[in-house]
Amino acid sequence: MSGRRRKMRRITRLLEDRYGGELGHGGDRPSPFKTLIGCVLSQRTRDVNAERAAEVLFAVAERPEDVLRLGRERLRRLIRCSGFYNQKARYIIGICEALLGEFGGSVPDDREGLLRLPGVGYKTADVVLSHAFDRPAIAVDVHVATVAKRLGLAEEDAGPEAVKEALEAMFPSGKWRLVDGAFVKLGKEYCRTRAPRCAECFLRSLCDYPRPQCK
Repeated sequence: MSGRRRKMRRITRLLEDRYGGELGHGGDRPSPFKTLIGCVLSQRTRDVNAERAAEVLFAVAERPEDVLRLGRERLRRLIRCSGFYNQKARYIIGICEALLGEFGGSVPDDREGLLRLPGVGYKTADVVLSHAFDRPAIAVDVHVATVAKRLGLAEEDAGPEAVKEALEAMFPSGKWRLVDGAFVKLGKEYCRTRAPRCAECFLRSLCDYPRPQCK
């Protein structure tokens, strides 16, 4: 067994031990539309603010046509707490118009279709596919990219798509959701872009990054 594969298996085992119980995907799958709009609301904001905005919005609008009936000004007020609400309102309206005009009111279940929607990038498309359509994918955000590079699983200058390809080639597809969710948690708790807590990290012995100055 190659050194990289042994390392991958040890990482997987430690991630499962640490986060496996928090990352269950049982129960009914979430609505593709709510998942998609929730991802847009989560862009460049704290999770708690995105969740609050989604709760307020979905209390009065659960379908694309419901959102369009609200009008731009009311939509802006409803999602204001998510930050960047002018841009997000524009994206959401554009998404709803595209869904109704091009996709029969349904969220497309393929990456190419999702990427045609306003404000939808690779990460959002992968989250929707994985969580709403049960198609495992690793959605690369800043946390996933940082962890992957520091662990030596992706090249330091790799872009999001290259990081995704490296991780999905390395880990079996049955572990993609674990890697995705656990890397995000690890990035928030330990492997922070600023002041990483290397000395406390349970993956320290497997990491290429630790420096004496890490705290």
